[in-house]
Amino acid sequence: MSSEQTPPRRTQTERKQATIDRLVDATIGAIAEIGYSRASVGEICARSGVSKGGLFRHFDSRQSLMVAAAEEVARRHFAAVRARLDGLPDADLRTAVVLMRERHRNVDNVVWFELMVAARTDAELRERLAPSAQWFFAAITDMAAELPALAGLSPDDRHLVISTIRQLFDGEAISRTLVPEPEVESRRLDLAVRYAEFVAARGTALPGRAEP
Repeated sequence: MSSEQTPPRRTQTERKQATIDRLVDATIGAIAEIGYSRASVGEICARSGVSKGGLFRHFDSRQSLMVAAAEEVARRHFAAVRARLDGLPDADLRTAVVLMRERHRNVDNVVWFELMVAARTDAELRERLAPSAQWFFAAITDMAAELPALAGLSPDDRHLVISTIRQLFDGEAISRTLVPEPEVESRRLDLAVRYAEFVAARGTALPGRAEP
């Protein structure tokens, strides 16, 4: 009798989840490498090793799979940021802003760029993606509240600071693929840090809102 133990058979639920994970991973990879428009069902099936019938057993449309991919990218984003922040309990604003830019440049984040551009002219995709995007962006702001330097800001002002920096880095991540400007990008990072430090030090309502 062999001393080797036969690994336990996976349950139906585990097999289903494994298939879904392969499809989502393949979708993320396809969008990141060849773009949203070319990430066809056939391409995703080829990458994942799942048949078209198998894909549609788990997702009712290509669009549903795209939204699931966006949600997975958001989960990966927060897992990565959480791991870094937990390892830096006293992270200052510069560390946090540098980390924020690193995540915006991560290849997985390209999925969000591609889908947001596609949603501009696709009303159905826009409607389905909007709740996930709203949650994603709000959660980024909520995580920023853990930074001691920003904890004293009102939720509205903290959102303004984080969303401003987020959109700055979104634009930079896209434009640098055509026109990389390392020196300007370095100075832009310093500018973003100083902006956050200025608002945190000011500690009062930002322009456009009444003073408390």
